[in-house]
Parts: sequence; structure tokens; C-alpha cells
Amino acid sequence: MTTIPPLSNSQQLFLQRLLVASCMTDADTQQLYDQIKQKFASIAPTQYEDEEDEKDEGYMGTDLEHCLCLINGSLVPGFNLEVCTVSLPAPYDEDDEENEENGEEEDRPKKKRAPLVKYHAIVNRGNDGVAQKHAFPASKGGPHDMAYYRLVIEKIVERGVDLLENGEGTGVGCPGSMNRMDLINLRTELEGAHEGKLTIAQTENALEVLEGEKWLVRVAPPSEGDSDDEEDGGGEEEEDRPKKKRKGKKRGSSTGSRRKSLKGTFYGIGPRSFMECGELLQKAGLPGDRMPQSILHRI
Repeated sequence: MTTIPPLSNSQQLFLQRLLVASCMTDADTQQLYDQIKQKFASIAPTQYEDEEDEKDEGYMGTDLEHCLCLINGSLVPGFNLEVCTVSLPAPYDEDDEENEENGEEEDRPKKKRAPLVKYHAIVNRGNDGVAQKHAFPASKGGPHDMAYYRLVIEKIVERGVDLLENGEGTGVGCPGSMNRMDLINLRTELEGAHEGKLTIAQTENALEVLEGEKWLVRVAPPSEGDSDDEEDGGGEEEEDRPKKKRKGKKRGSSTGSRRKSLKGTFYGIGPRSFMECGELLQKAGLPGDRMPQSILHRI
């Protein structure tokens, strides 16, 4: 029988906070680690009656990576859960986007590939039950919500694949996105036993859960070129595109109207979906080389 090493009180607190947060960036996780370590810094080791040695309840390992390894040492054999880490583009910052748009067109910096950041979450290693079939928290969503989540994934991946086929989208992850209104209206495309089962309010609640737990994340609105393809039905010939980019001053007015038409919140595939629903994403059409690399935390 495998002996499961007990976690210290500080490790348990860290684990609880990570569970509540559902998914955290590496910077936020490091901040949490530092805060808890500081909180237990002044607590002396405890002597328990059934143990010979004192136990340091404030022990958090030598650093964040070591702490994650220690926690996994208990989670994996005890619950078949694991702290998983993936590297994906940094979260979308709407303020940065607005600063770029407010500048003169010739002064705006060229779009660069978004830097990668690490995301940490506790995931189901077995990929069974909800994690494998639906990947939506059963306690917060029923079968209709699960079917809605699968449909959302399929539609966003479909748009991402279209962008990739047009040579757009670099790095890892899915470049596809949908605005909030379109996502809410997707409920009308549910079929079979799920048809007509979700109200607008229920769909909005499902979206809040998906965003809050990082199954979906807010992303930058599509570029003008992306929206042109959608609105014109993709009929523009490849050789015509450079001419469109050379229109100089006239492009400023069209850009303004295009941005106006794209107002709203856009969502893309979140880190939690990559961690627990890789099979679903690839079945929906996302190429395997777009999947982020998983980082293991083992002693």
C-alpha cells in the first residue's frame, strides 16, 4: 500500500487557495506562495504526541516549484489529482489594446507574438467522468450546460482553424474567438435533447462559470482583416489583399468603422480547457502542434 505523505498546514492552505481560484498565472501563484510562507514564518514547529520529531507546519519547500512537487506527491496517489502547468500567451489586457489604438497609425508598434506565461491548475489525471466526456463542473452545470460548452469549443476551434489555414495565428493555442453575443446565441444551435433547454440567463451564467474557471478567457477582438473575411463571406482573392493594405489614409476611416462594428467582449479557449480537454480540442480540429506543452511537477 502506497504511503501518502501528509501536507503541512501551509501547504494545505496553498492548495485550498489554488482550488478556489481554479486556475492562476505563475505570477499570481508565486505571490500566493510568498504570502502564505510569510504568514507561517513566525510559527514554531509543532510537536505531536504520535510523532517523534517536530513538524514544521509552515514548511513550503525550498521554492514554488518544490512546493508544487510536494503537493503532487500527496494529490496524485491520494486523489488522482495533480497540479498541472501549461505555457500559453499572456492574458489579454484591454488597457494595452486601447493605448495602441489611440496612437497614430504610423506610430503604433507592430503586433508582436504574445509572450508565454505559465498557468497552474489542479486537474483530474484520470480524464474520466466529467473531465473526459464534458469537462464542465457537474456541480455548476447540468447536461445542457455541458453540451453548450462542447458546442462553444467546436465553434471557436472552427474559427481558429480557418485563421490557421489563412496563415494567421502564431505560437501555441487556438487563435479563434467569438464575441459574447454570438456565444449567447449559440444556445439556439443545440440539438436533440438539449434543444431549447437553455434560457438567455442560464447561458450567461454558464459563460460566467466558464470564464471564472478559465475554461474560456477574454481575448483581443479580431483584426480588421479577420472581420473582413467573415463579413464578405471569404470571397476576397489572395492577390487583392496587399492592395487593401496599401490604401494609406483611406484605411483610417474604414478601420474606425470596423472597430466600431467589433465592439464587445471576445472569448477564446482558456488554459483549463487545454489542460483537461486536449482530446476534445483535437477532435474539434485543432492541430496537435498547437497544443501547449505540459510541465510536470514531480520529486
